Amino acid sequence: MEKARISSTQLFLLLSGFLFGSTVILAPAQGAKNDAWLAILLGGTGGALLMGIYAAIASLNPSKTLVDILKEKMGKVIGNMFAVLYIWYFIHLASLVFRNFGEFICTVTFPETPMVVVIGLFAVILVYAINSGIEVIGRLSELLVPVIPLVVLIISLSLITVHDFTAFLPILENGMTPVLNAAFSFITFPFGETVAFLMLFPHLNKKEKLKKVVFVSAAVSTLLGIILFFRDIFVLGSDLMARSTFIPHLTSLLIPGLNVEPLVDINLLIGGGVKISVCIYAAAKALSQIAGIGYYRKLTGAISTFCVVLSIWVYENVLEMFNWAEKVWLYYSIPFQIVVPLLLLLLSLRKKSKPSNARTES
Repeated sequence: MEKARISSTQLFLLLSGFLFGSTVILAPAQGAKNDAWLAILLGGTGGALLMGIYAAIASLNPSKTLVDILKEKMGKVIGNMFAVLYIWYFIHLASLVFRNFGEFICTVTFPETPMVVVIGLFAVILVYAINSGIEVIGRLSELLVPVIPLVVLIISLSLITVHDFTAFLPILENGMTPVLNAAFSFITFPFGETVAFLMLFPHLNKKEKLKKVVFVSAAVSTLLGIILFFRDIFVLGSDLMARSTFIPHLTSLLIPGLNVEPLVDINLLIGGGVKISVCIYAAAKALSQIAGIGYYRKLTGAISTFCVVLSIWVYENVLEMFNWAEKVWLYYSIPFQIVVPLLLLLLSLRKKSKPSNARTES
């Protein structure tokens, strides 16, 4: 395994940037409408528990990546089969975030620029960062990720005079069903996607801090999501939010006498960049382990190119992108995010208890 090490602060910032990711343009709990804040709260709690499962798997299998754990718990053949599926999942997730980024930039900022050019240039920058190693990505997160809450604060304070504090009322007008559906969607996107970090957790220099880092990052991301929701609904109202394509962008345009639209672009660049970098790193690392290639950097260029091509091909238009995120991604992700990790946790707990039982009997 690569001997690079990242600090608990760097892991926290990587997780926070990853969780922010595409949520700047895809509101995952929007299906609950006025009650999205409640869905975010419930989904954030469930997401923290799910991330806790990933942390528990990593703690029970110290210094082992997801590929190592799969092969050890399920056998070499079945483990490699599941590892290949996870490689596909990481690549697919990276390509979807690339497309989110491309749709936003080409719709809002550079409408005359071909999307393949925007995504391709972004990919070149990210490949350079990924090839520099996980330590460099960790240091970059220390420098860039704190900008995200700062930008949210700037835009929120700029809108302090434009508000309707009753816009989210009445509470539970449509009952709990839309809230629970939106909450489950919020668990799978973005919290469940942090399963990719099972390829990064072995690099943490202080393993005993892993669970604390995971829960704090989940709490911070949930809080940020609630702040963004209330800011947007106070300014736009639920009807306009329901009809908007990119809600945070529209909110930023309403600030009187000040153009902060580029700040939304910066947030997407940082959050999306962290998310794509982690996914491509995880895919390249996993593929290098399966193929017996000692140097994962040999694969990042090919994987990134494939992600760019897939991101252009995967959707016909922006409406299809939103439809997939809202209706399909939830069910597509369940095996990768919940079923297999729960199985690995049970197998890890079972293997851990066996030696102690043997010693007791002897």
